[in-house]
Amino acid sequence: MKRIKLKICVKVILANVLAFNVNAQSLVDVLHMAEKNDYQWVAVKHGYQSNKEVLNKGAAGIKPTLTLNAEISQETLSSNDYGNDDYDSHRYSATLVQPVFRLERWHAYKKSRAVDRQVDADFKSAQQAFYMRVVEIYFDVLRAEENVKFRLAEKTAIEQQLMQTEQRFKADLIASTDVEEARAAFDMSSVQHILALQDKDIALEGLSTLVGLEITMLSGLAMDAPVDRPTGLQGWIDRALKNSPQLISSSYIKNAAEEEFKSRRAAHYPTLDLVGTYQNSDRYIQTSEGGLKSTSLNLKLAVPLYAGGGVSASRRQSQQLYLQSRNEFEYKKRETLQNTNNIYRIVNTDVSRVLAQKQSIRSLKSALNATQAGYKAGTRTIVDVLAAQQALYGVQRDYANARFDYVLDSLKLKQVAGSLGERDILEVNSWLDS
Repeated sequence: MKRIKLKICVKVILANVLAFNVNAQSLVDVLHMAEKNDYQWVAVKHGYQSNKEVLNKGAAGIKPTLTLNAEISQETLSSNDYGNDDYDSHRYSATLVQPVFRLERWHAYKKSRAVDRQVDADFKSAQQAFYMRVVEIYFDVLRAEENVKFRLAEKTAIEQQLMQTEQRFKADLIASTDVEEARAAFDMSSVQHILALQDKDIALEGLSTLVGLEITMLSGLAMDAPVDRPTGLQGWIDRALKNSPQLISSSYIKNAAEEEFKSRRAAHYPTLDLVGTYQNSDRYIQTSEGGLKSTSLNLKLAVPLYAGGGVSASRRQSQQLYLQSRNEFEYKKRETLQNTNNIYRIVNTDVSRVLAQKQSIRSLKSALNATQAGYKAGTRTIVDVLAAQQALYGVQRDYANARFDYVLDSLKLKQVAGSLGERDILEVNSWLDS
């Protein structure tokens, strides 16, 4: 009975494994697997949670501190009246310090708020980069699969042409050079097919590294997937200047550098703390001295005068770093504008490429039919036929790549504008074959 149950369990497990390999995985499936199993992304999330503590650390400088102290000691007292006496001494104290005026720490706290927002912007940027990495790896596999498909079709077509050429040669209808031309083309296509298979294996290995599982089949891009031109350029520029996480991060880096400069400058100012202390000291000796308790509340003023020039050096250094961050922010703004303009143009070019190459496929199919008819009639050579076949398959590959480029570049445009999110991945997923 146990053996039967064991066999059933093994069959169920094998069935699930086979189902996983047979069923094509969609882009959303791959994304969800990568969110759990991609250690690069998991590490980013842990780093984000760690960096979020910077605000709590910055706020600690302006909050009160409470310290408890306890001390037990053994002492020896020498006296002419009582002689030598050993006794235990117990001391307890509590000290509460509340900063009243510490401008340096206040600006340090404001710096931590700017850094906290910078951390959020950096995490959003890393998340968008993760989405793009998943999509790029997914489409790398689709590219490789398309290339294998076209290389195999090309190889098969040339092989058929070679067989026909050999038959015509045996019938003394053509010269042997035609056979050699066809055989050379077939050998070349065989090599290209082998290389395409290698590229597919490499792409699948990259996908397996991403998701931590072996995947053999993916849903392809549907033939009716939309290829639309993006909306007006100015709208994308406005969106990028407002929402780009890289630009937002650079802005908060500038703010943090400014607060750091103010904090270093405030190190020259006096500080004022409210200090409350409670002490309890007990001595067990043979004299009239007993326990001692005291409570105090005072204001502590400290005026920094000179610290070897280190405070002034830190102030000058932080000022230059602040000026550096301002220039870097302006550079990042120009870079954002440049990237938005460039990617916008690239997407428009992708649309034109798709439309042009789709028309080229129709034209080259007609040209190939005409060339094959001319070859049979003796007006065209085998070289002409092979060239027409290679041109057709080349344009078909270019058409597939142009469609993939359009999808990726459209997402990159959203990325540079700061609007790329999981909903965009879901939209691309709806363009795949179900």
